[in-house]
Amino acid sequence: MLANRSFRPRHALAFLAMLPALAHGSLALAQGDVPAAPDTPAVTPAPAVTPATPPESPPPPSLLPQLSPAPDLQPALAPQADDDAASWTAGYHNGNFFLRDKSDIFRLYIMGRVHVDWLDQLGAGVGSLPPGSGIEGGFFLRRARLELAGEFYEVWQWWVGAEFSSANAIDNAAGNQTTPTCSVSATTSAVTCVDKENAVENPTIKAIPTDVFVNYGPSPWSNVQVGQFYLPFTLENRISDNTTAFLERSLAVRNLGAPLQRDIGAMFWGESPNRVLYYAVGIFNGDGPNRPNADDRYDVSGRAVVRPFALTESTMKWAQIGFSAREGSRDPTQVGYDLPTLTTQGGYPFWKPTYKDSFGRLIHIIPSNAQWAVAGDVYVPVDGFDFTGEFVYANDDTREAVDGLQLSPFTERIGQLKGYSWYAQAGYWVVGDHDIIGPPTYGRPIHVDLTQPQKRPQRGVQVLAKFEQMHLTYEGASRGGASDANTPNGNIDVDAVEFGVNYWATKHLRVGVNYTYYTFPGSAPVTATTTGGPVQTSDQRAVAPGQLLAKGIDDSARNGSHAMDEVQARVGVQF
Repeated sequence: MLANRSFRPRHALAFLAMLPALAHGSLALAQGDVPAAPDTPAVTPAPAVTPATPPESPPPPSLLPQLSPAPDLQPALAPQADDDAASWTAGYHNGNFFLRDKSDIFRLYIMGRVHVDWLDQLGAGVGSLPPGSGIEGGFFLRRARLELAGEFYEVWQWWVGAEFSSANAIDNAAGNQTTPTCSVSATTSAVTCVDKENAVENPTIKAIPTDVFVNYGPSPWSNVQVGQFYLPFTLENRISDNTTAFLERSLAVRNLGAPLQRDIGAMFWGESPNRVLYYAVGIFNGDGPNRPNADDRYDVSGRAVVRPFALTESTMKWAQIGFSAREGSRDPTQVGYDLPTLTTQGGYPFWKPTYKDSFGRLIHIIPSNAQWAVAGDVYVPVDGFDFTGEFVYANDDTREAVDGLQLSPFTERIGQLKGYSWYAQAGYWVVGDHDIIGPPTYGRPIHVDLTQPQKRPQRGVQVLAKFEQMHLTYEGASRGGASDANTPNGNIDVDAVEFGVNYWATKHLRVGVNYTYYTFPGSAPVTATTTGGPVQTSDQRAVAPGQLLAKGIDDSARNGSHAMDEVQARVGVQF
């Protein structure tokens, strides 16, 4: 059973680390010499018309500019218009803009993305909630990102990206700023401090690093990547934000598998030249992006993918089975940040790692000691259909501390947050096919093969459906100490049904719409509305928006609401 503590993912990680040694064959360079561009075919001139006067003699051949005929004058040559790309020093080829020197030693790729979103969250009592409840709406910039990448000598790659969007609330819904306000008594000299919170968010605009790394890859089988990048855990976490089927990642991946998405570290990875096998094993700080190592401890995370039909010519050649595992530890004396908040796709927090205990103190739930998880995934394309599924199980040790004393030795109790989440997803291409955006990616560094023919831009329409489920259990004192009367021990259960449609005007522009219906079975307010009324128990600790209402505002929603709806739309340009 997954819950058996004797099972540890370090065995799976050790297996992943052995994969390079099992590989055989030549470790030839991933890229060979760039072949010379083919000669432009000769064009047969049209029959000459007898001129009134003799034509002038042409200048010597060395003085004539050698220009290719315009495509509209030579329809027969139009399909081969980019066959000369191997000789270009700048241009656009198969979805990428590039610059390079004539020797092709140095390359530069110019990229960016703009995702403009609209969000509406609906449900009983939602319209009556005060600011700071995690309910968001309206237009916002989900992403505004500039990126540069490059290559040196065909074996060194680098990537740097900076995010300029101020719409971080969707990742940290209801993220209030807490400011300690202190006063000194004039008679006793006692210092009294009160944490004042401002529920109104104050957006700021500043560039933050996203993917920043350097990769050395002398062979397809062996690459070393260092920097900040997507954690090699689960299928969906390694897919670019530009091409995820739905506009946001699933509950299983976003909340449980890789809630911090990126991390800083070093990764050894590779794949077979025929792309039947891929592996990645890395060591990471474990504290998430743009954060230094807090405790001198490290996480190990790995992933392996097999494509059993990669050598066939059918759409099934991109079918894959994947397995992921991660393991790490947090020093309870050095780590004081909270566990990630559990949210919906639109950012509503249905479970928070903070609560008020029976003494009125704010308590933080903090990761501590062992943190591990395993996951499996499958992707199967069949004709115009895409079928995807993932399962994640995680077990994270925790501790609780009073606000302001998170890094002190005064831990209140130690426990665990553990459980599973999964989703099953189906997509169908009404117009176009999988080739518009390609198969699921590994997050490998960019490389443009200029010897390949230019692919014609395609348009497509894809419809989607997904069911996802989460079942977690929090036990605040399972490893030591005693629970407080208000410790939120118990289950966190969420079901979601989601539908979506994407219009792709080439891979560079997407217009997408998602609708999601969330249910929190058996949810209830933390305090009873009336004596004997519904009240939260250990059977369900997730809360629907209606349960956040104050008494007397809308008691029907407060007592009987167990669901919410989200509608999200996006216009995204990416290159």
